[in-house]
Amino acid sequence: MALPAGLAMLPVTSDMAVRLDPSGRGGTCPGWVLLRRPVAALARQLSAGGRALYIVSETFGGPGIQEAAGWQDGEPWYGPCGTSDIEADLEPGYRLGRGRDSAVNAGLRALGVRASPGHDEYETIGLATHRYTAGWTANP
Repeated sequence: MALPAGLAMLPVTSDMAVRLDPSGRGGTCPGWVLLRRPVAALARQLSAGGRALYIVSETFGGPGIQEAAGWQDGEPWYGPCGTSDIEADLEPGYRLGRGRDSAVNAGLRALGVRASPGHDEYETIGLATHRYTAGWTANP
């Protein structure tokens, strides 16, 4: 799915996550709350000949956690980075990071995205278009 600035996105829906890990035993990567091993393996594969950035944001009625990690030619080049909007939700290894300081925006900056005036990187490339991942596949 094409995004501005020459970027492309592959939304990992619940159905895709099951196809990547049919047994459900892949588990999360050590030190991560949301990044599942099969998704990390896919990102590494997609980075062949370029870069792939994994980003995720999970909110709970407003505040939440964000993660970002990047691979280039199958090797890590960015992160891992995890942030939380509120101190009470900090996970081990995560830092407090809101808005422009979130893991997602920091990862997008590392990828070369520059925020347009009055917006953050996430909004600039159109990721605020849909609230849920499934919205990208239903109405791209």
